[in-house]
Amino acid sequence: MTRLARFSIFVFALLITLWVAGFISFYASTYNHGAPKIRTDAIVVLTGGPDRVNAGLDLLDAGKAETLFISGVYESVSIQALLRLWRDDVEEPPCCIMLGHEAANTTGNAAEVRKWVTQSDVRSIRLITASYHMPRALIRFRHALPDIEIVPHPLYSRDIRRNSFAFWRLLVQEYNKMLATWLLLKLYES
Repeated sequence: MTRLARFSIFVFALLITLWVAGFISFYASTYNHGAPKIRTDAIVVLTGGPDRVNAGLDLLDAGKAETLFISGVYESVSIQALLRLWRDDVEEPPCCIMLGHEAANTTGNAAEVRKWVTQSDVRSIRLITASYHMPRALIRFRHALPDIEIVPHPLYSRDIRRNSFAFWRLLVQEYNKMLATWLLLKLYES
């Protein structure tokens, strides 16, 4: 075996080892570590399931922030419709709920929230999204909002049975997306 072939095998094995080690860390982050109880200026929800919006409304109702911004909402969805999905006993909507209709993905969410934050007096946000999506969302949001304190509030999906094939496939896909996002932003910064 040539020196180049041995070196190539070594590099390939090293890359696989690093990927697996990173994936193990990523997998561990999908477990519930509890969201901090601190208050933030705003709550930001990335759409993708009713649990996320409901969690944001629950936190707003509990006084954990004065403002709720829901990013990536379909144009036809109203605040009243979201409130009906949350609780059917709400007569008066809570103050200060804003809907963002521009975002279609995580990059769009970060841009939409950055635009809103620059027009508001917000210095800290509680970011709500799925636990498997949180690492990638944090990379995007910390890049888009470097001067804003971001408190992660991951939610754990009840839709996907843990350790099923669908769960593992979703984790591998999301981990690879996170790595690609990190790499692209590092190249962008260079």
